[in-house]
Amino acid sequence: MSFFDKFQEGLEKVVGPVATAVSENKFIIALTEGFLLSMPITLGVALIAVLSNFPIPAWITFLQQTGLQEVGNQMITLTLSLLAIYVVGAIGYRFTVNEGEHGMTGALLALASFIALQPVQSFETEAGAVSALLTEKMGSEGILVAIIIGLFIPWLYVKLSRKNLTLKLPESVPSNVSRSLAPTFVAMIIFGLVFLVKWLCLLTPYGDLFNLLTTLIAKPISAFGATPIAMIIVFTLMNLFWFFGIHPNTILMVYIPILMMTGIANQEAFLKGEALPYYAISIVGAALQIGGAGNTLGLCIATLFAKSEKYKAMRKLVIPANMFNINEPIIFGFPLMLNPIYFVPMVFSPMVSGIMALIYLKVMPTIALNPTISMPWVTPGFITTFFTGGMSLLILWIIALLIHFIMYLPFFLMDDRKALAEEQAASNVTA
Repeated sequence: MSFFDKFQEGLEKVVGPVATAVSENKFIIALTEGFLLSMPITLGVALIAVLSNFPIPAWITFLQQTGLQEVGNQMITLTLSLLAIYVVGAIGYRFTVNEGEHGMTGALLALASFIALQPVQSFETEAGAVSALLTEKMGSEGILVAIIIGLFIPWLYVKLSRKNLTLKLPESVPSNVSRSLAPTFVAMIIFGLVFLVKWLCLLTPYGDLFNLLTTLIAKPISAFGATPIAMIIVFTLMNLFWFFGIHPNTILMVYIPILMMTGIANQEAFLKGEALPYYAISIVGAALQIGGAGNTLGLCIATLFAKSEKYKAMRKLVIPANMFNINEPIIFGFPLMLNPIYFVPMVFSPMVSGIMALIYLKVMPTIALNPTISMPWVTPGFITTFFTGGMSLLILWIIALLIHFIMYLPFFLMDDRKALAEEQAASNVTA
């Protein structure tokens, strides 16, 4: 038996039981199925996101002149940027259905509760008073609250419904009417609780549940400084929180002022012909996040070794999207989130590749870095790194990608083997 086979066998003994226990948890099942239901949105808009920001000047000019870019960006804003809205309803639906209750009721109660907890902004215009909701609270900043609400509200609905708190109507009432009115008392209790939570958050300095959770998570992050080691720690924490359903932007937005400060300082020094004061941070940063949070491009490449039909089909969807830094399909489709099989590579990949980048800095000659170059977020990483730092930086990027691939491969093969066994078992049952 080869070393790799022994390693695989050891992984299955350690990770396998944990993965099985987690995968059989009803909350994890609802979470996984809910995110899978949202995949048509992320996959459907992925092509629009790429084409609306494709880094060819003539193409961008054409899109701007025809108004296509504005429409494309609006599509992205109202779909991918509002993903928490779709996720909370989908999770609520799957949890309720799995519990044998009316799925749409659980989904709507979860969705309504999520929206009810949104902070409302009021201001005066020439047309009169206007009340508005902040879209960021329905997107990346709202994912954690969406997961909590999407699981808790349906759970409470199911729990209360089984306590004979439903409205009983005569048999003469049509079944669709009876089913719609049955959860009236339960809904009153749920919205009363949501009202209480919203009021209690209003009494705090944070103002709402979203800011409360974001601030409590973000405060420790802001203490990190502008050093490569601090940057590696921050990106590792981002992946850790993303694993547990907290969008990495929650942490990144806190650290962005530090990154902006280092970026501007490097640009000013470059234009003056001086040494870059934060040269090491820029170099290490190229190796920390490839293909999106979680370094998922390495996992996408690992799917090329898939034997199960599930992952053979999945790679056709995730690889093209991930090449352009759109990794929601693989985060929610595998899923990576709350999937113990992928905990180690997802969380620790930036730490390993970041340390490698520090070593690379020691052994390689100075990289001719141009910090003034900026490209759209959908630009493939190998293009951005080449134009920013030439072949030396591109080689670092490739090495980092190889590290991520190697870290993901054994865990993916274990997952693929499990999927293949399930497919063969299902095939034997139907045969």
